[in-house]
Amino acid sequence: MLFRRRTEPSAPIPTPAVPSPAAQIGVPLGGGGTVVGAQTRVRGTIRGNGPVLVRGSVKGEILIKGGLTVSSTGLIEADVEAQSVELSGELRGAVRATSRVVMSPTGVFEGEMATPVLEVQPGSVVRGRARVAGFPMPGSARISH
Repeated sequence: MLFRRRTEPSAPIPTPAVPSPAAQIGVPLGGGGTVVGAQTRVRGTIRGNGPVLVRGSVKGEILIKGGLTVSSTGLIEADVEAQSVELSGELRGAVRATSRVVMSPTGVFEGEMATPVLEVQPGSVVRGRARVAGFPMPGSARISH
């Protein structure tokens, strides 16, 4: 091999990491994620274990063990059971959150809500009834009447 080019071992060329589709659209990782797109309308029941992001509209029922995020373009007319709810769009119906409900300045809620923690930022609208029970203090006994 008279003209063979001598090559030295080189380190592999790093490739830039491409974020997952869920990370690109703002769905928390862990357990998958469901996205209802801005031009999508859903009628019926959504059930699942992972997070759900609504950018379009949902009429019916949402029963999830993860978090529900309603973007500013989202509209929900449904009864909702979720671990947490982050509301930047509109939600009409009954909400039961086991962890918390967070309302951004663009969030509009109309109906009945039950949650241990409710965060309401200035500008958001709540019409109806909100029952905020709070988390029990460690070591304290529940008072019953």
